[in-house]
Amino acid sequence: MSDKSKNTHCILPYMHLYAEPTGLVKPCCIGGEFEDKLSLRDLSVEEAINSPQMKQLRKDMSEGVRNSVCMVCYEREDRGETSPRQNFNNNTLWKMPKVGKDFSVPKDALQHIDIRFSNLCNFKCRMCNHTFSSEWYKEVPLVENPHDDEIRTKEYYDYWKQNNPKKVIKAKEGIVEELKPFLPSVKSWYFAGGEPLITPEHSELLNYLHETKPTIDIWGRQKKDVSIHYNTNLSILKFNKYNFLDIWFDFNKVFLSISCDGVGDVGEYQRTGFKTDVFLKNLKEIQKYFKPADSETQEVGYGYNFQYTTTIYNVFHIWDFYKFMLDEGHIEHERNIDFYYAWAPRRSALKYLPDHDKPRVIEYLTDLLTKFKEPTTINKIESMIAFTKEQPDEHFMRYERDQIIKENTRLDELRGGKQMKDINGMDWMKTYKAPIGSPIWKKQQELKGLKNFGKKDDDGNPIYKAPVGSSKWKDDKGQKNLF
Repeated sequence: MSDKSKNTHCILPYMHLYAEPTGLVKPCCIGGEFEDKLSLRDLSVEEAINSPQMKQLRKDMSEGVRNSVCMVCYEREDRGETSPRQNFNNNTLWKMPKVGKDFSVPKDALQHIDIRFSNLCNFKCRMCNHTFSSEWYKEVPLVENPHDDEIRTKEYYDYWKQNNPKKVIKAKEGIVEELKPFLPSVKSWYFAGGEPLITPEHSELLNYLHETKPTIDIWGRQKKDVSIHYNTNLSILKFNKYNFLDIWFDFNKVFLSISCDGVGDVGEYQRTGFKTDVFLKNLKEIQKYFKPADSETQEVGYGYNFQYTTTIYNVFHIWDFYKFMLDEGHIEHERNIDFYYAWAPRRSALKYLPDHDKPRVIEYLTDLLTKFKEPTTINKIESMIAFTKEQPDEHFMRYERDQIIKENTRLDELRGGKQMKDINGMDWMKTYKAPIGSPIWKKQQELKGLKNFGKKDDDGNPIYKAPVGSSKWKDDKGQKNLF
């Protein structure tokens, strides 16, 4: 790495392959899409690795040019944060391969694979979507529909289903077989989903690695020479004939990044499908063999940490979650929790909160800076504060703000149980200043009407007047026409 490239170079594009359940290939899981999209459904693995897009990215990095697909890391560094790029470059497991004059890499350059085999999942988290959760299939056209009238809503629903005919989508049929020739050089795997532990392709590949990978001596024991990292909701530990605990202990490193965004009502609200009792039961089983650890520093053995995705729903639960995990002995220190924030979808992201809710969030997060002690944790909280303070673009403010109100309202209506206001104290039907005449405004007026229905002022006139165009207004008008 030259002085010219030290601020742009990342090892991943040289020795790594990432693909989403749709087949979409990107530089990594947080990278942007290439302008000319890459897909495993159209290309072989080898063609994707040495595609014109990937070679251009390597060229840009070597020349100190910031390629737009990697701006998420560069922008974090500009804010003074430690970026994933910097962490990847410090990984001692991976080695830079030989690079051709055209910036191609050999077949044995592939050392790390992160392919989301499918979107098969047993949760439907509020900050997720159908690309990464099959359970979202029925709700996407109902929640994300931009229309309010019945006719256009039905048209949108039919249109979405026509363009998304399958509940479960796969990156590529036969992908495990296609990967097998590359496996001798692969040193590490990252399994996510969907939920990887219920994905058949994951079980097939894990079993193949278990049967074929050579062993090395680790502390006097023979272990398969491969490192495996999971992002899992820990809802199951067995799948079909596979007991993962029996298989994992034959590998030299297994690390579980456990997705958990709260316990009790908060966790069960944000991650529909999450059950606190099941989670704690499986966690207790895991703790017989796995220890709280840091994914970036653990080189061998069996460890776990928690990944807490901060959204508008659980932001006020951060400290309670940390204290619960610490007091119950599930973690040893702050480094055992990775605090992230969701930047999409907008309905869940702190940046897109209505202005009147932001001060309370910023005050809470600022107070956390006095409670947490680890520099890494403090840095992440500071990033959340900066993200919350960001102002959405003008187009969002003018045309899309009502949509996030509608989407969260629809989610509460579809899923029942606790409402958002019960979880985070934000009651947008009362506090959000919707444009007069908008669907949200009409809904607010109707809710006010339910509260004041039948009441009269001092002069004997009804307090509640249904908004023009509302269903109550139409009913009243119809009744008047009868007389």
